[in-house]
Amino acid sequence: MSSENKLAQIKQKIQRLTQELATTSQSTQPMPELINTTNILRTNEYLTHVNEKKTEIISSYENYVKDLEQFLASVLERKLAFLKKTRARLQKKAKKKPKRKRIKKSKKKKSSKKRRR
Repeated sequence: MSSENKLAQIKQKIQRLTQELATTSQSTQPMPELINTTNILRTNEYLTHVNEKKTEIISSYENYVKDLEQFLASVLERKLAFLKKTRARLQKKAKKKPKRKRIKKSKKKKSSKKRRR
């Protein structure tokens, strides 16, 4: 699996978990008809669930960052290798073609021909 596909999958997982966490937050309002103990249990379940989702999100972000770092490292390595090759080629060309000095041509005097009349 390519790095780009892996990053896209992790990103989708993070978005899904964030949406699940948002929907979980909406359903925790205490119900006045229940006794306090029940409300406390519901709150505890909610907090446990939220904690699990946040842990999954953090874990996904860690994976995402790790894969992104690997991807960037490989891109930078390829770029560096390309630059080294290009530099070597340019140096090779510079050594092969010695600089030519330009020699100014001296102006030749035209010999004057006598005109015939």
